Amino acid sequence: MKAYIPRFITGLAIVAFGVAFLLGNFEVLNFKELVHDWWPLAIILAGLIMLLNDARSYLWALLVIAIGVVVQLNQLDITDINPWQLFWPVAIIFVGLSVLFNKATSHPKVSKTERDDATAVLGGSDQRNTSDDFKGSKATAILGGVKLDLRKATIKKDATIEVFCFWGGVELLVPRNVIVRNQTSAVLGGIEDKTEQEAGKNAPVLYITGDVIMGGVEIKNQ
Repeated sequence: MKAYIPRFITGLAIVAFGVAFLLGNFEVLNFKELVHDWWPLAIILAGLIMLLNDARSYLWALLVIAIGVVVQLNQLDITDINPWQLFWPVAIIFVGLSVLFNKATSHPKVSKTERDDATAVLGGSDQRNTSDDFKGSKATAILGGVKLDLRKATIKKDATIEVFCFWGGVELLVPRNVIVRNQTSAVLGGIEDKTEQEAGKNAPVLYITGDVIMGGVEIKNQ
């Protein structure tokens, strides 16, 4: 039901737009003036859909809603604020808040002694793990790139890879017999899962967690 709400709101908005268009054609209302004055509501609607679709990204949804509200007030001549003067400073603040208040997921944490960490700052790191009981790793890429190859590693039950990517990239090569669960948060960045999984229902689970800020993470198994 929860997943259906954003779709319902989007459909309702499209229907409302179509009805207004129709009434404008019959000169019941001034459609052009209506669109001119109220088009920023589309930005606010987009922010609400973001909020409903992914509560973990609530900071960015609130930023989009705030920008929409400012533009709407400007359009109605209530205020005269340049939204771009607010966007980038607030976006930077929200990046920091996103990192500070990103809550851990419910699966077990991996201690430092059980981790195989990879870090790249202004450079690159290429590591391969062949452990017969892999439990987790931490991949950090800041203005650099990390490649972590786990294709020969064995995950018995579950494992966690925590990524932190800031203006950098992380490439994860994972086994085919695991279920990949992507639980990362992307801020002006992206996570691409290219895995071709050959795992059964009771296969071990590999959790991918962390933050991707103005960077990218690629998950694949070839």
